[in-house]
Parts: sequence; structure tokens; C-alpha cells
Amino acid sequence: MGTISKHVAKNGDVTFQAKVRRKGWPTQSKTFHDKKEADKWVRATESALDRGELSKAAKPKADGLNTLADVLRRYAEDISPKKRGGDIEGLTIRRWLRECREFVSMPLAALDAQKVATWRDSQLEGRAGSSVARQMNLLLAAVNLARAEWGCTEIPPIKVARPKSPPHRDRVLTAEEEKRLLNAAGDLRPVIEFAIATAMRQGEIAALKWSDIDWTRKIARLHTSKNGLPRDVPLSTRAIAALECLERGRGPVFGLSAESIKRQFIRLVKRCKITGLRFHDLRHTAITRYARAGLNPIQLSVISGHKDIRMLARYTHLKAEELVGVMG
Repeated sequence: MGTISKHVAKNGDVTFQAKVRRKGWPTQSKTFHDKKEADKWVRATESALDRGELSKAAKPKADGLNTLADVLRRYAEDISPKKRGGDIEGLTIRRWLRECREFVSMPLAALDAQKVATWRDSQLEGRAGSSVARQMNLLLAAVNLARAEWGCTEIPPIKVARPKSPPHRDRVLTAEEEKRLLNAAGDLRPVIEFAIATAMRQGEIAALKWSDIDWTRKIARLHTSKNGLPRDVPLSTRAIAALECLERGRGPVFGLSAESIKRQFIRLVKRCKITGLRFHDLRHTAITRYARAGLNPIQLSVISGHKDIRMLARYTHLKAEELVGVMG
């Protein structure tokens, strides 16, 4: 039986996905920009099936890797647990297995760039382009590994354009917003104070232990960071003050998981009626303020942990009038 589904991408492009299903045969599908062409393809495909001109489904492979779902499950079980952020990959793959059953159930030999592009467009509905781009990186990493190392040579090379990412955020906390946040923060106040003082990421703050604080040298030791390398973060007077108001112990300094910090901050921002502010913007705010205080890119990189100094350009938003005094 043939069906045609209409898809409208975020950019307004309209496509028609034609599918022909028949018991004992793999699902045939193709995407068109013209509905008449889709109708024509459905009729031709049904006639080809009637004449027995299309190949039947391949026999199941002994290694169990017959469909895209099989590859994704193995990736989630064998590869993701070894990676930083692997738990997020696992959650993403489980969502695909639950919500994209028709896509992931296709035989590996039937997977091609057009089908991946159609899936990409469906994922763009209600999701940011940058988020879908990360999903595509995960999907293609699993597919390429299966082809290169797991013997799934029937998978053709797939090259599909990633969605364009939006411009980098440049949200900086204002002095008035900071006052409102801190007055209403309650137990979250030391976390916010520390984030603004150190430019540390949400996950880095959550993972920080009391044993990582060197009170003599006034540094915090991060054993793992975003780039996978350890680093020392200098602690300003404000950062030390945020720590000193807490009860010291042996475990995590702030006693909150990264997810808990995120959720509490979202609720706090909502209560304070502040728009467009995320916890990561506190890092952006800290680096911007240190840049305005006169720290050079090398000094900023010690605080932020950036290995590529060029990356600091999007965190430091100096206004033209702020440079007049420096220029002379």
C-alpha cells in the first residue's frame, strides 16, 4: 500500500515522502518536492513489486546488526558509556528508538542521504538547528563506526548538510538583574556568586569537592573540564566569600547536581521575571566583566580554560566607548 506524507521544514521548504509497504518486502520510500512526482513513483513502485522486480529483505545477519535500530542500540551499550556526556547520548538514542520507529527500523542497506535528510527535517520541528546538528553528529558517528569497524559494509557513505546554528549568545547579566537574582536566590545564592566570580561551567561547579580547594594558593582544581583536561581556576575574593559561607565537608562543595542547579536557576529566573537568561550566561558575564577590568586574553584563558584564545572573542563584548580611554 502506498502513502504520501507532507513535511514542512522550518525554512518553509515543502517535501512529500512517498512510501510503499508490502508484507515480506522492505518498505520502499523516497522524498519529492512535487506531489505529482510522488504519486507517480508510488504507482511505479507498486507495479515493480507486482512484477517481482525489487529485491526482498536480506536474510538476518548473525551479528544481529540488520537495522539502524540495531546499530544505535549497540552504540548506546558499547560506545556511549566510555564518553563524557555518554548518558545524554543514551537518552537521545532511546528517544529515537521510541519516537522514530519507522526511520530506525529500516534495513541498513536502505539507509541513504535522502532518508537521513528527511529525518533531519522532521527533527527540526520544535527543536533548534544546533540541537539537531548535534543529533546528526551522533547518528552519523554510529553509522560510520558500524560501516568501518562492525562489518556493516552495506551502508553507503552518507553526506547530509547539518542545520545552520544560530548566532552565539551574547547575553550578559546586568547589575540590576544580578541584584534581583541574588536577593531571591536563597540557598542557590552561593552557587550564583561563585559562578559569576570564577566563570566555571554548571557541571564543573556541581563536581567541585572540598578537597579540590587549595585555600593557601586560592585555586580550585578541576579534574575534568569540557576539553577533557584538568585545570586550576584562580579564586577571587568574591569566590572565596561564596565558599566561606558554606559548611565544609568531604563531598561536593555545593551539594547539588548539575541538573538540580539548572532546574533551580530556571525557576529563580522565572520568579524574578528576567527574560532570556540561562545559567551558562553567568560564565559569559564573568569573562566579559574580567575583560572590561583590563585582563588580557592570556589571563582570561587561565580563568575560562579556553585553549584557543580566539574563542574568547565571543565572550568579551567591549563597547566602543570603553576603549576610548585606553586608546588615548
